[in-house]
Amino acid sequence: MDEILGCLLGDLCSLKACSLTCKRLFGATRPLIHQHLVIDSRLYHSKPKLWLFGRRKKDPGPFERLIDADRLGVLPYTRHLIFKAKFPYSSTCFDPSDLQEHLPRIRSITKLHTLTLQSFPVSQFYPVVGEYFGAFFSTLRHLDMRNTHATVQQLLYFVCQFPLLEDLTIVVSYWEYINHRVPTITQSPPLRGKLVLVRPASLGLFEGLAALPGGLNFHSVEFFGCTKWRYPTADSSVILGACSRTVTSVSYLLRTGGDECESNTSIHVHITM
Repeated sequence: MDEILGCLLGDLCSLKACSLTCKRLFGATRPLIHQHLVIDSRLYHSKPKLWLFGRRKKDPGPFERLIDADRLGVLPYTRHLIFKAKFPYSSTCFDPSDLQEHLPRIRSITKLHTLTLQSFPVSQFYPVVGEYFGAFFSTLRHLDMRNTHATVQQLLYFVCQFPLLEDLTIVVSYWEYINHRVPTITQSPPLRGKLVLVRPASLGLFEGLAALPGGLNFHSVEFFGCTKWRYPTADSSVILGACSRTVTSVSYLLRTGGDECESNTSIHVHITM
């Protein structure tokens, strides 16, 4: 059975088909099938659903999959949780009050390995990160933040609340430049895996990462669009200098040419210590 599951690992359709063959395979494939959970606010419907015989039921909105997973008893199998919104602070975005009634379900996800936040208002959640994501503190290793909305200090504070975090991805965040009082960061996670930065046009992100109390221990660093001619504040040497003792692989994806005719050039450097 282990050989069968090994061949089907990552093929969700085949795993689902295999789970229907017998009770033993159903039990073995169930944890693999339900590893990913997506909470997508873009699927929200404001009108109630019309059910059979004219009965109406309140639309659970973006949390329908979370509710179904809880009903089926598969939330403990979740390894990758994804929050998706259309745009920060839009009508389809999350705020703490949206998640309040679903906190017991979120806290029942006790073995989360990867958290992806897309268009997520970090500026609203960083003060209550322990209340809403505290169940992930002891297991989370990978954090992927895409188009999030926060100041640099708010984002760094949010990142540093996950004490075992190893891999970090930051993609085109929408930065706020209003001075908010953020608690002092006194400790930071190991950050010894992979760092990916994609067009982080921000003032102070690179310097902020390099100045974290625990330092940077990344083995692999990837820069996409972090060129000085396009983003003068994106100086990759600051990051590389902070993790110079541990980094073994550096990749750049640079855009060359004018705005009307751009092309991608990839540069990979392998460092032998």
